[in-house]
Amino acid sequence: MKKILCLGSNSFTGYHFKDFIQKHKLYEKYAICGVDKDDYYYSHFKWIWYEKVNPLDKDSLKNIIVSFKPNYLINMIGTFQAVSFDEYYQLNANISRNIFEIIIENNIVIEKILLIGSAAEYGNARQLPVRESSPAAPVNLYGFSKLIQTEIAQYYFNNLGINVNVARTFNIIGKGISRKLAVGNFIEQINNAKDGDIIKVGNIKPKRDYLHIADVVEAYWQILMNGYPGEIYNVCSSVSLSMEEILTNLMNMAGKKLYFEIDDSLIKNNDISDIYGDNSKLISHTPWSPKKDLFSDLF
Repeated sequence: MKKILCLGSNSFTGYHFKDFIQKHKLYEKYAICGVDKDDYYYSHFKWIWYEKVNPLDKDSLKNIIVSFKPNYLINMIGTFQAVSFDEYYQLNANISRNIFEIIIENNIVIEKILLIGSAAEYGNARQLPVRESSPAAPVNLYGFSKLIQTEIAQYYFNNLGINVNVARTFNIIGKGISRKLAVGNFIEQINNAKDGDIIKVGNIKPKRDYLHIADVVEAYWQILMNGYPGEIYNVCSSVSLSMEEILTNLMNMAGKKLYFEIDDSLIKNNDISDIYGDNSKLISHTPWSPKKDLFSDLF
């Protein structure tokens, strides 16, 4: 039985990735080990072997990789909000670098590594839709740190022959999404609101490319198993929606009479007005296509 190591298995994405594995009974074909820094509470995923590990500690990470000897590895560890560039770098790039070094130093034969990138690597795109070949020009430290991870991946593929893919993920909607993100904040406010309440929002004119988390984790699985080695894949819908459209749909779903009001303190500086990706490479290289209604299973 082949083995899959999932780093960041207790994260929002990690939870839904496990849910995908369970729904498709993939644990009958693969032995799966989840790794995270937090305790494991999900008793309904009884098929997963779980290890509590600080991924920033290279020796601890080495111990689990060397002992488990995975055939496949997916790194879902990362942060979109940090206090310094060093924190972004350590979580979004250096853990992946350590993974490659551990594999090389310990002669571990691995079929595929999947790293999670971001549309933020493209920055303020000159031409839409953005393709994987579009110039990378991040406008914030989050996007910059993710781009460093992509460059690390390409170095180890091109020079040391480690099969790796980067899933350059655009925006996600799904139950349990962080309230630090606009959509998660909208959902939390709507859940707590009564009829007639006002939802506080920032600039809701920017447009983004959204996928439901169920489609995102299926894309990760398909890239891990079927992606062409060394390739970057946009994980996106290929259309963009404004934040106002997202908010309006969410409020309509809530079954309450709600209003929204602009809060100037929530408006970001230098916000990108519109970005959406081209998902044709992912669709042509794998059996994936988006299937899930964007606004299903949110409340």
